[in-house]
Amino acid sequence: MEFAIICYFCKQNFSFNKVFNRYYMKIIHTISNKAWGGGEQTVLDLSRRQLKDGIDVELCCIPLESMVEHFKGLNVPIHKMPLRGVLDMKSAWIMAKLLKSSDISAIHVHNFKEAFTAAYARVIARRKDIRLVMCRNLTRKGKTSVIYRWLYSQLDCIVFDSQLAMDEFLSTSPPINRGKLQVIFNAIIVPDDLKAKDLRNEYGIADDEAIILCHGRLDPEKGQHVLIEAAALLKNEKFRLVLVGGGSEEYTNTLRMLIQKYQLEDTVIMAGFVDSVMSYVAGGDIGVLPSVVAEGCSLAAQEHMSFGHPIVATNNGGQREYIVDGKNGLLVPPGKPDALADALRKLLDDKELRKSLGAQAKYDFDDHLNYESFYKRMSKIY
Repeated sequence: MEFAIICYFCKQNFSFNKVFNRYYMKIIHTISNKAWGGGEQTVLDLSRRQLKDGIDVELCCIPLESMVEHFKGLNVPIHKMPLRGVLDMKSAWIMAKLLKSSDISAIHVHNFKEAFTAAYARVIARRKDIRLVMCRNLTRKGKTSVIYRWLYSQLDCIVFDSQLAMDEFLSTSPPINRGKLQVIFNAIIVPDDLKAKDLRNEYGIADDEAIILCHGRLDPEKGQHVLIEAAALLKNEKFRLVLVGGGSEEYTNTLRMLIQKYQLEDTVIMAGFVDSVMSYVAGGDIGVLPSVVAEGCSLAAQEHMSFGHPIVATNNGGQREYIVDGKNGLLVPPGKPDALADALRKLLDDKELRKSLGAQAKYDFDDHLNYESFYKRMSKIY
């Protein structure tokens, strides 16, 4: 009798853990981007938190060693595959083999390219019981072609990182069940043992100079060129601007030429890519998010808020859903150096304003932007 039961479960591809432990769960996360950014950090943090909760995690990742290296510390299985998107059947077959041989509960993808691979794999493996969820961290219009219509029917849930991102997606009226859509702000983990980088000692910044810090990928969409132009309008103020992050050689050179053009060599510090970004953020005084293109939910903004720093951000992205102008930060129109300079000048000239905005930012982060709130909501989608 026992043998018959075992054979039945094996035939149905059920997990003994699922049968005898109702809380057992194994989740596959996918990583297809070639550059490390906020989205990849979100996957790493979420995987680490799930492992802490006793959830098994496996990763499907592009065969790029620099990307795989970030996840090796998790000590979880990492399956390498191209993850190229709509026509990538090679990845679909590799993933399907994994689904057939393992008791996967859910596949968590982080863009539509990965979603196609996972959807194909689930069909090939005949594992409709596996939940397919996706996080959408971009502010883009939803596509309505036939192949996307099929994909929407396969997805069990799409999580947007801001209301703006969901509204933009729905602006083209994609044929998808609205009940599958949710909005959950991304969140960050602030390490308990984090030590602030002594930026004043590192870069020779005087005590009476405020440290304005902007971190993130160096990219025209992120607007660092606008920030440098704004800095050129603040030459009578006492501050140093620290840019943290790496990017393409072309854009990096563009920024360096702007620094030379405005004679800001003694004002702007290009720190480049650093391993411990959070320690740099903690060492700053004022945060700035000069994005030209609308972002969904900026982790950079939240990182400044977590340390009680006032932040100046553009008003074109999801950050306006939790940064309230004049209450916990200042909002400015994108691509406007004059407006950005005016907002920064307010903070440089008024220490009390900096203190009050920073205190409220810290309160709001701890109250409803903290990681545990995010994790509890995210756990329900599986």
